[in-house]
Amino acid sequence: MNWSILTLEDFHCLKDCMLSSNLEGSDTSLVNIFLLQKKYDTKTAIDKGYLFRYYTGAENRTGYGFPLKLCDQKVSEKDKNHSLSEALSLIISDAKENGRKVKFCLLTQNQKNEIDAVFKKDFPDFLLEWQTNRDDCDYIYSREKLALLQGKSYHKKKNHVSRFQRIYEGNWEFRSLNLCSIADDMIFVAQKWLEERFSSTEILTSEEDKKILLLEHEMIKSALVNKEDFALDGGVLYTNGKAVAMTLASRISENMLDVHFEKCLAEAASNGAYAAINWCFANAADSYEFLNREEDMGVEGLRKAKLSYHPDNLLEKFYSC
Repeated sequence: MNWSILTLEDFHCLKDCMLSSNLEGSDTSLVNIFLLQKKYDTKTAIDKGYLFRYYTGAENRTGYGFPLKLCDQKVSEKDKNHSLSEALSLIISDAKENGRKVKFCLLTQNQKNEIDAVFKKDFPDFLLEWQTNRDDCDYIYSREKLALLQGKSYHKKKNHVSRFQRIYEGNWEFRSLNLCSIADDMIFVAQKWLEERFSSTEILTSEEDKKILLLEHEMIKSALVNKEDFALDGGVLYTNGKAVAMTLASRISENMLDVHFEKCLAEAASNGAYAAINWCFANAADSYEFLNREEDMGVEGLRKAKLSYHPDNLLEKFYSC
């Protein structure tokens, strides 16, 4: 296979046929594939009507992603009817040519089951053993539940939003990215958030932490430079006319948004701004059924926060070893 980085031109060719698929995992968000390719040294290839990915990240992020079938109108006539078995045969050949082990990563349960069925039938000499990592589970929520915050489960969250509203009275508003030109305000929040982290030795404990946050900041800027191409969704929360929180998302599929970034300045955060922007965006994104708020990466505080919103599904990710 001819591996390369995913270009903006490639993105335009792929985005419509990717959205026609019933995808759930944050790793299959085409925007994520584009933005994270530097972080995980991701290479992509298109062959026989499939999009292939190869990751060289951490142990559980090294290997081939699930081959993503492209819709017929985006592939040549000769590539329309190739099967998953043929796609996996290409992966086996590519692994042999490059001296790699046939390994897969970031597969959902359904994707793992599909690969197991094909290997059992067509490649019985290959034995795949699977593991999963709790840190990689995507948190998937009902958008409507996050918008309404009804019932005892969401009592505390609703109180946080009410407290935010009381503190700022009528001096707050939420503006949607798809309705307003607020990209500069998003970058402002992301930059100030980064500066707050860099000034706190309690939060940043190593140079590696700084590198990761700087790379993330570059991803935010890259996303906003290409916001029309990526058809990004999101918004900014303002208090007293100042941008204090931002959220940025893109479609995974026709009924699911992937929330890539959410940042809030410290003073507003202490007054409930994280709960407020979460609630505001859930109400604004009313054309979607689900929000994928991605994994917690094993960060204790982040895990606690994500669990407190009571996900409808913890989407497991599997990797072969």
